[in-house]
Amino acid sequence: MRLLFTTDVEQSFKDVAAGFTFDLFQKLTPPNVSVEIKRFDGCNKGDEVHLAMRVPVFNRTEEWISRVVKSGEVTEHEVYSDEWFFIDEGVKLPFFLTYWRHVHRVVQTESGGSAIIDDIEYRALWYLQPFVHLVLSGQFAARQPIYREYFRKK
Repeated sequence: MRLLFTTDVEQSFKDVAAGFTFDLFQKLTPPNVSVEIKRFDGCNKGDEVHLAMRVPVFNRTEEWISRVVKSGEVTEHEVYSDEWFFIDEGVKLPFFLTYWRHVHRVVQTESGGSAIIDDIEYRALWYLQPFVHLVLSGQFAARQPIYREYFRKK
């Protein structure tokens, strides 16, 4: 399955890229799931994020570990760059997910702001797929107003 969300924000792609920090990550944690951030290295290749998630519907705590497999600026002709990205992949996932790959892109827009693009590919247990899709869709849609507020021009 795939989810794709694009959020326009006011700051430049370089300012937004610099803002992908532990503070932002905390603000983005889903409100309907108790999440403890055990480790947050950052957004560079090799960095990891470790979470302990309490999943209320199943009344259990699940571990989620993701590793950044690629990151950097996208450069055309080694002169002009207008995009920053990182890709994280699931190393250890909650029982209901069998695959996770999340491409985070920040692209400069003509308005002087940028677009944050969350491009998620995942696989879930077939019998939980509709539920997982609904939950993930809601959680990523909830990020959009947080991104807009966090990256408002100051």
